[in-house]
Order: sequence, then C-alpha cells, then structure tokens
Amino acid sequence: MTRAARYTAVLIALCAAGSLVLAQEGGRSRRGAGPGADDTARGARERNSLIEELGAHLLDVQQRLKLETGQQAAWDAFAARVQALMQDQLRGPPAASEHEDAPHAISRRVDLVRNRLAAMEDIADAANHLYSVLTDPQRKLADELLPTAVPSLYSGLPDTGRSGSQLSRERESR
Repeated sequence: MTRAARYTAVLIALCAAGSLVLAQEGGRSRRGAGPGADDTARGARERNSLIEELGAHLLDVQQRLKLETGQQAAWDAFAARVQALMQDQLRGPPAASEHEDAPHAISRRVDLVRNRLAAMEDIADAANHLYSVLTDPQRKLADELLPTAVPSLYSGLPDTGRSGSQLSRERESR
C-alpha cells in the first residue's frame, strides 16, 4: 500500500471512528448531560486537526506533482473544492426543527446528500481540468495521488430529529 493510500485510509478511519463515538454517545458527555464546553472544544480541535491533515496531504500531493506555473490555477481550483467538501462534511447535518415531520426530515437528508454529490461532481470537473494540463509523467503520478486527495462522500450520522436533551428526558422517563 502506498503512503498516500495509507494516509487516506487513516483519514477515513479517523472520521468513521469519531462519527461512531458521537453516534454511541448521542452527543452526550460521559456524565449523561448534553454536550458541554469540553466536548465542543474537543470536537473543534478534532475537526481542525482533520482539516490540517487534509491540507498537509494536499500540499504533499501538489509538491510531488511538481506543478509548473501554468498548472497552478487548475491545482488551486481542485484543492479548494476538496477542502470545501471536507469542511462541509465535518460540519455535519443541519439541525432539524423541533416539530419536523418525517417527510421533511427525509427531504432534508436528501438535500444534504444532493448538495454533497454536487460538490463531488465539482471536484471531478476540477480534477479533469487539472489532469488535462498535466504532462504525461505528472499524469502517471496523478493517477496514484489524486484519488487519495478526495475525501469519501459522507452524508452524516442518522438524525433522529430530537435534541440530546429530549432524548435524555425520554430515557429518564422510562
């Protein structure tokens, strides 16, 4: 497995592990209360860390491609779209309204996936343009490196439409 492939696998594993922990905890701290300042700060640090790791990986790919001046704009467009998708995925799904019915909740999830698919299509367009301005030796390297620079499409954790405090009250009443 190449270094880039290992990096991508680690990045995906980190995202998945963080998501699973959040899903199991239901957004609660260890004491069972809603998320506190420590949880929020830790989440922000983890998001920033993932964004920094992706930025470092993109920089590594850029340097290994040895881009020429005329290729830089195509690279910048590609990298900006990749980073925008990653930041969107780390924000998570938009919050549901308190009285949202099932069809609206499902539509909201469909919209989220549709928007992320559009972002992936923008990345593909930018990658195609970048690929078209690369030299043959750069393309050979890009075949290996560019796919590792694109985060897997992630639609977010299941959203029950209820806040953590609502879920806690429901559990306590049982």
